[in-house]
Amino acid sequence: MTDTSFKWTCIKCDKEIPQHQEYCPECEEKQYRKIGGLLFVPFLNLFLIAYGYFTSLTVTLKAGLETIGRLPISQSSYLFIAVGINFILLLYIIYIASLFLRKKKELPLAYSLLLIAGIVLMLIDRVATTYVFPNIPLGFIQVMPIITHTFYACIWIPYFRYSVRAKKTFIW
Repeated sequence: MTDTSFKWTCIKCDKEIPQHQEYCPECEEKQYRKIGGLLFVPFLNLFLIAYGYFTSLTVTLKAGLETIGRLPISQSSYLFIAVGINFILLLYIIYIASLFLRKKKELPLAYSLLLIAGIVLMLIDRVATTYVFPNIPLGFIQVMPIITHTFYACIWIPYFRYSVRAKKTFIW
């Protein structure tokens, strides 16, 4: 038997590295400099979230403008407040997308706040809608988005908080 020990090498350049690493320091810096791995999923989801808020904004604005003067003031006000909130959230999503592309260290907190704010606003919206518009029943279609967004937040908030990939990518 020979007494040669096994050597751990970098996946990219075959330099010798410690056992707990995959890349040498040079290759690791290059690898984590770009957005990769599972980070594409929340980045692409930003576009879906933005589409949802934009659609909500246009539908609510159209309903508010078509029914202005025919609805009670509380219902008209509710519609226009919803338009304003959707517009603010769209601006926040643009800000988060810029953080994502610039790989800023503020991104994990900002993305988590977006997810939490979305869930809280959906809860407030569902409760307020039942009071302001008593003819609209609260059913499965209104509750299911809250459940799916909560499930999504339970996955991505811990990922951004504890993932080595996220900690090494968003460092600026």
